[in-house]
Amino acid sequence: MNIYNYFYNKIIHFKRRFITNINTKQNKSDVDRWKQKKWLFDDWNERTKIMAQWISPNTSVLEFGAAKLALKQFLPQGVTYTPSDIVDRGEGTMVCDLNKNIPDFKFQDIIFFSGVLEYIYDLPKLVTSLSNKTNRFIISYGTFDAFNSLENRKINGWVNAHTNDEILVIFKNNNFKLIETDTWRKQTIYIFDKIKN
Repeated sequence: MNIYNYFYNKIIHFKRRFITNINTKQNKSDVDRWKQKKWLFDDWNERTKIMAQWISPNTSVLEFGAAKLALKQFLPQGVTYTPSDIVDRGEGTMVCDLNKNIPDFKFQDIIFFSGVLEYIYDLPKLVTSLSNKTNRFIISYGTFDAFNSLENRKINGWVNAHTNDEILVIFKNNNFKLIETDTWRKQTIYIFDKIKN
């Protein structure tokens, strides 16, 4: 890395930490960031592809944080796909800010979060609000176990820092059991199914 790139990255990191700190004080989502396509990276598709293996044919899927709608290319036959994001991504996007009120939507077989939950201020509250709307959560999450520098989490714009055990408890408290895990880079992929009474 040359000296120019080094200082450029330092400035970007400083700016991202500053914005994250300001947003956190206001419990505000970084809408301005996600309006810009430069922050939607193509290499995230690798993670999405791994996660999509847990989607069965002929099911309904709601993806929060749909970004470039990459999940569509990995879906099996007969899946009804609904994209959602904090800004309009076209194709019938359900626009919502997960740190505010979520619009009502019909029951989905699967709710899908790839690279989203780190940006949620009250993750337990969000999971509780969605737990009666699905039978399966497919999520990725950068746990505090793997990403334990709070400063680096702020550079990413992440506003929470749950451990693996805490993630498991959040879903268990909402009547979901862990059925499988995987990894992408240092992030954990979780598949949770609703516990049948």
